[in-house]
Amino acid sequence: MKNIKLVPLCVAAAFSFSQAVLDLPNAQPKVDESYWKAALDSTWQGLIRRNIDPYTEGKGLIHRPKSETPGDAVSEAVGYGMLVALYANDQEHFNSIWDTANEKMWGGCYYNWQMDPSGKISGMGAATDAEEDVALALIFADKLVSAGKWKPYTSTKFNYGYADHAKKILDCMWDTKQVTSSGILAPGAGWGGDAFVNPGYFSPAWYRIFANFDSNGDRWNMVVEKTYEILANSPGYSMGMIPDWMQPNGKWAGSLGYNAYFNSRAFFKDAIRILWRVAIDAVWFDEPRAKAFLKNSLAFINDKGGAEASNFYQIENPGELLPADDIWTDFNDSKNKDTWRYRREHSHLTVGMWATAALAVGESKDRIAFSEELGKFYEGGDYFGNAVDPTGGIEDTLHNEMYFDQFLAWFGASMMSGTFMNVIDAIDNPKSATPGDSSSLTPRKSESILPKRFASSSLEVNRLGNGVLFSLPETASWHIYDMNGHEMASAKGKEFLWKESRKGVYMVKATGTGFNFTKKVFLR
Repeated sequence: MKNIKLVPLCVAAAFSFSQAVLDLPNAQPKVDESYWKAALDSTWQGLIRRNIDPYTEGKGLIHRPKSETPGDAVSEAVGYGMLVALYANDQEHFNSIWDTANEKMWGGCYYNWQMDPSGKISGMGAATDAEEDVALALIFADKLVSAGKWKPYTSTKFNYGYADHAKKILDCMWDTKQVTSSGILAPGAGWGGDAFVNPGYFSPAWYRIFANFDSNGDRWNMVVEKTYEILANSPGYSMGMIPDWMQPNGKWAGSLGYNAYFNSRAFFKDAIRILWRVAIDAVWFDEPRAKAFLKNSLAFINDKGGAEASNFYQIENPGELLPADDIWTDFNDSKNKDTWRYRREHSHLTVGMWATAALAVGESKDRIAFSEELGKFYEGGDYFGNAVDPTGGIEDTLHNEMYFDQFLAWFGASMMSGTFMNVIDAIDNPKSATPGDSSSLTPRKSESILPKRFASSSLEVNRLGNGVLFSLPETASWHIYDMNGHEMASAKGKEFLWKESRKGVYMVKATGTGFNFTKKVFLR
């Protein structure tokens, strides 16, 4: 290694020994906390690289690379993107998503739901889940500012800050009848409500936050009550499931909206989000009705086989999987059958959503089982999913949407790690962090007896061409593992040049005479 010019790595840009996600101690249940926090950081960076950076029209928005109109942007992604940016502790991208949405998609009292790849509005009207998600993200961002954790920020379009726009959205939700006078959350502005609902939009924990934030807060308590009244009417309630669309009285509503499928008589892509949304109310507010619903969910999936049975299911034909030959052709490339995928889906999306029920009302064994199953769909890179399906199936990056699936997996993992916390409560009522469960995804810590002559901080990490050079003052046995525990490389010596380094999160282990320590590195 003589006469080699080393270029020190910028820690902020390339390697880090701590997670970048929002870190506020909380008493939420957790499993494999450090593992999933590392994954959250890496996969958020992947969303930035894939879904934000390549696009010039609507620059700053989250785009859908494989939708029926590839490269479009929807208001759902404004809400999801702002939530993820907030919990990823990324104020820069939080602001850019918000600013561009305000400029490109804001219609005066809500965000129009779709912008085409050329930057023109192609879908008029509100998607209510986006409005409530943006409002919550803004309220929490305002709290981070007031606590000195984020910097004050003023909208480039509206010339006011986070809290004022959250107030505007909440008032508009009532003014435009996104919420009916009786407290039913409608799927759009003046569309549905009394006649039909999308129960996968229901977010009772959000409404409790709104009730404390809104000067007319009592109206949101009414929405909480209506939410649980309608969920109790679900024809799939005993299984802890809901249809994608239904009437408030529990009757079938037929095929409606964007993700309509199976005549809305299945627990499919819209509906499965209810597990995450209701789990939040169970975890944040200890809501007994949320727990009762989720206990049905967990009992159902455990009876089907547990985490390995995570999938979409029929409701009218109780508990049956979707038809085995039913293919989804609308996304990826409708003309290329090699990119089509089956409606049945055991993936990071379905595991991530069912995992939230296990986290909220399950036992330690349930949390561990779902964490390990989700781990099968995270290979240590910057996305959830498999590059190549190890089972020979189609759960791979060719078939994944690389949008909706990424967000739902992210929300599941963020719940498991305790990252998706009630920001207001965590700041106003600080608590000691609860110890979490650990599965095989969490490396077992070994006792490290370091000689006084040097410590683990003596490990140097440097970029060398396309490789990475690790070095210590004394000879060591080196081993590099991905976050699934697979050994990527090994060597022996004071220095170890890893030539095949790839983006991702890795554990670097160095063992020698009198020392044995492990470091986690983020390679970007």
